[in-house]
Amino acid sequence: MFSRTLVLTFGSLALASTSLITSPATVEAQARMRFQRMDGNNDGVITRDEWQGSQRSFDANDWNNDGRLSGDELRPGAQRNSRWEQADHTPSSTERNLSWTQSAFSNLDHNRDGRLTSNEWHYDLETFRRVDRNRDNALNRTEFLGQGVDDARGDNFDDMDYNNDGWVSRTEWNGGTSEFDWLDANRDGRLTRYEVVGSQTGSLTTYNEFENLDHDRNGRLARSEWHWSNASFNQRDTNGDGILTAPEFDVSGGAPGTIGALGSQNVAGETIRVNSQMRWTDTGITVRQGDAINFQSSGQVQLSDNGSDMAGVAGSVSRRTAPDAPISGVYAGALIGRIGAYSPFAIGDQATITAPVSGRLYLGVNDDYLTDNRGEFVVALSVNRR
Repeated sequence: MFSRTLVLTFGSLALASTSLITSPATVEAQARMRFQRMDGNNDGVITRDEWQGSQRSFDANDWNNDGRLSGDELRPGAQRNSRWEQADHTPSSTERNLSWTQSAFSNLDHNRDGRLTSNEWHYDLETFRRVDRNRDNALNRTEFLGQGVDDARGDNFDDMDYNNDGWVSRTEWNGGTSEFDWLDANRDGRLTRYEVVGSQTGSLTTYNEFENLDHDRNGRLARSEWHWSNASFNQRDTNGDGILTAPEFDVSGGAPGTIGALGSQNVAGETIRVNSQMRWTDTGITVRQGDAINFQSSGQVQLSDNGSDMAGVAGSVSRRTAPDAPISGVYAGALIGRIGAYSPFAIGDQATITAPVSGRLYLGVNDDYLTDNRGEFVVALSVNRR
């Protein structure tokens, strides 16, 4: 059941849309400011105490990291515009794309055809899907810039699903009303994972970060294929020839990020308790692409009020699936993982996997509705650095 490849696809989902792009005037009419219902004292600022949602979702909207939401962070249709040229780190779950600007689009558009295809996109697939308004598996310049569109592209489904019931309600949704209605394909007033994220059919992955950046597939990275600062490129270009080879990229720890400071020390003896009612449990461990992650996993969880609906780390004992779980085609209740903002992968009862990308490691249970779950998995985790 648990194959060793992660299919990084967007899933096929045809959504009827009567209005693909919302005008700025329409968005402004919907609300004077984003999250206005949370502004209890009407001072035009949303504090953490006023925020009605998860901490991760708050952080995703707190663009300047000052612990409150104000200014452009609350302006309908505004987009986060950081300077990608100075971003010497890989995008975190709160930075799906560093900059929704003309220059960022041009930088990603390697073949200069005015659209971004999946092999030109180096971030998470959920954001790609959210921005791809016409569902043609490519982002045009208008979709990318998102002017006047309040599609909550900085928030992922799991962070908005505050009560872990497998749906995002209108009160949990952090975008505009028309954008919610557009995603709500069956018009039932709530968003399923499939409506927002699409189908993710992956188990363990052979995703290769170097190959993903190597747009022309010539086995090396030119400066035009690099999406961080000149300084970070030059630091990795050890022979000074203006080209990054795979060994130069690998030795440096891949793309820029805090992982560069990990060194070669292994991680041993960490015990993680995976609560079946939480979407993701933070292991506190950052892995580097190519690291061997070792698991000794045990435990059983109950997946519903039915006492016989049980699952071990390999998944449901009855071999049932959960149609709106993070990974379709993998047994309900199976132990799964996620690294950073990349797509989840199946772990199950495997003893060792190889980290496909670098980032923070999270563990979870492959189920859609979590609030009626009971029990936990206990995972003894160690990491052998590559």
